[in-house]
Amino acid sequence: MNVFSLWIPKLFRQGLSAFGGTVLSVALVGCGNSSSGAAKTPEEAKVALQQAFATAPAEVKAITDEVQTAIQEKNDGKAFVQLGTLNSRQDLTREQRGVAALSMLALGQKLNAAAANGDKEAAALMEAYRASK
Repeated sequence: MNVFSLWIPKLFRQGLSAFGGTVLSVALVGCGNSSSGAAKTPEEAKVALQQAFATAPAEVKAITDEVQTAIQEKNDGKAFVQLGTLNSRQDLTREQRGVAALSMLALGQKLNAAAANGDKEAAALMEAYRASK
């Protein structure tokens, strides 16, 4: 039995949010395996989204199509916001929620790096995102 199995159930009993829980569980699973197949770049996120949402309902597929288009057009801010919309949906499967969360994480990392390098739009977006949490 590892340390994580002792305290994860306690976190869920304390009301961990669905999104936070997904990110936490995916991160913990990925800790032991650096080649877990998780999206580490927006381009990898685009491919992962295509696969995970291939058979999604039309309304959900429309959001993922917008995300993929934004990634292709290098509009990381728009893709990040759309992924936030996608993550807020209650009708995603566990796999879809995990892919959406990891994709948002990959884009967030890229936006944070851009903000650190002086990109004012990326900085404003990430500041607004943090303020909304």
